[in-house]
Amino acid sequence: MNIFDYTRYILSMGSDELEILVRKWVSAQSSKYASVHRPAGAGDRGCDVIGFYTPNKFEGDWDNYQCKQYNKAVPTDKGMHELGKILYYSYLGEFSKPKNYYFVAPKGINRNLRTWILNPSQLKKGLIENWGKYCEDTIVDGKKIILEPELERFILSYDFSSVSIIGIDDIVDDSNFRAILVDLYGGELPSAPAVEVPKNIDDSELNYVNKILDAYSDHDQIIYSKPEEVVGHDEFEEDFVEQRERFYSAEAFRLFYRDNTVDGVLDCFEKEILKGVKPTLRLDYPNSFIRMCTVLSEAGKLQPSGKLAIHGKIDVKQGYCHQFANEDKLHWRKK
Repeated sequence: MNIFDYTRYILSMGSDELEILVRKWVSAQSSKYASVHRPAGAGDRGCDVIGFYTPNKFEGDWDNYQCKQYNKAVPTDKGMHELGKILYYSYLGEFSKPKNYYFVAPKGINRNLRTWILNPSQLKKGLIENWGKYCEDTIVDGKKIILEPELERFILSYDFSSVSIIGIDDIVDDSNFRAILVDLYGGELPSAPAVEVPKNIDDSELNYVNKILDAYSDHDQIIYSKPEEVVGHDEFEEDFVEQRERFYSAEAFRLFYRDNTVDGVLDCFEKEILKGVKPTLRLDYPNSFIRMCTVLSEAGKLQPSGKLAIHGKIDVKQGYCHQFANEDKLHWRKK
């Protein structure tokens, strides 16, 4: 159980710290964004953390994460100023309109602004009708930005339903955020989900499966060329089922933590397992089945370091041996 109170850490962050945290979080969404940028400082044109969907950057789709960390909920005037500013510079052609606009506000959004955001037509109306109040004198120092008809038409064309709020609960509960928070402050990562082994053997399994069958063949001095041939065997029928369970335990572990840890955490765990079994693998054995069983037994005893150690159960560590075999990083029969 994770006893860390991440809420307390996040609420105590300064504005720059929050932007850095959000940048790490957006960067972790590698399947969504082609690249991430944090302008930082004056002249950011209302862009705090940007996620670009394509290499075209501002000439393609992009999301803006507007990070707001005040000593209270974000007030209406501050939020509307930021929204008006980014639309104004988009109107000038400095970048396309953001596909999504997120207010990242750990301490919340005030009631009025929240109501507008949750009702996009009201948000649009509120920005237009209150432009003079919220934006006219605040976007450019010493210059009035009048809501001319052309600028108004441009703003009216924006999809205000793309504006949304990311609050403290969203941050703490998101798995990508959790991985970053654990890396920064400690605590435990969530457990990988349970796995169900498919009945049919997938083509992606054939390499390690064939190596298991070869180990059986070496032990019995009988050629087993397909899994069906060990059905009814006193040892191998049950053993083969268990080996696939191990493989899929490691597969579920790998897939889950690939997407729910910061860079390097999973790679470090895997390298420690591989290095840990190599000395046992290199020893001489009567046959390759005994080598496989001995290496798996050794893998189960390994105590890797790092954040994933507590989640790397015996099946996972043993299953990684089959993952490595599948990738030709290890072989049961000596060449």
